[in-house]
Amino acid sequence: MLEAPNPAREVSKPIPTAVVADRDTTRQALLALIAEDEELTVAGSASSLEEGYRLLDLPDVRVILVNLPLSEHLAAPPGIDFIRRAKALRPDVGILSLKRDTDEHRLRAALDAGADACCLATTSQNRLVQAIKAVAAGATWLDPEISHILFHSPSPAKVPEGPRISPREREILRLLTDGYTNEEIAERLNCAAATVKTHLLHLFRKLGVRDRVSAAVAALRGNLL
Repeated sequence: MLEAPNPAREVSKPIPTAVVADRDTTRQALLALIAEDEELTVAGSASSLEEGYRLLDLPDVRVILVNLPLSEHLAAPPGIDFIRRAKALRPDVGILSLKRDTDEHRLRAALDAGADACCLATTSQNRLVQAIKAVAAGATWLDPEISHILFHSPSPAKVPEGPRISPREREILRLLTDGYTNEEIAERLNCAAATVKTHLLHLFRKLGVRDRVSAAVAALRGNLL
């Protein structure tokens, strides 16, 4: 007699994650990190832009970690160029930009290009894995040190003028910036996920942005949290 499927026994499929990094040591370390976590699986890797774009042809890839140079001498820095083009070609794929330094200009450039998350090369393995999973779930993620840099910028970008942010919207914005998904925000605020989505749409309109990452960056730049 066949036993009926038990939902409790069902295990979520691992998150297919790829790596684009020009340095062999960095690439191998990131691949090892992915392989060690049972909730992640290696979807592929690349050491150049050309190889990186081929990863976008993989239908199941969900997150791509990008660690490419950001030379100020190039009109289109490789890392920024890849992020921008990748998000244009595959908006469904989450992009995590792994930075080698804390230069504010470069951090903002990665976020403005469309990165869903931004971490430093010195980020702990546990937090990096958390960031990957947050991006796969559709959330934003800013490493605490990066948030501090953007928040304490001496000349923050001006947030578009608009209606005041309500206390509830500010609370949702703070949770969004911390990397929570709509469902997690709803659970913490004891409301429906649809309600959170409505608040976010209102926030996007007030801040003059179109997505979660831009809203998080606007909040940090405009000292809204």
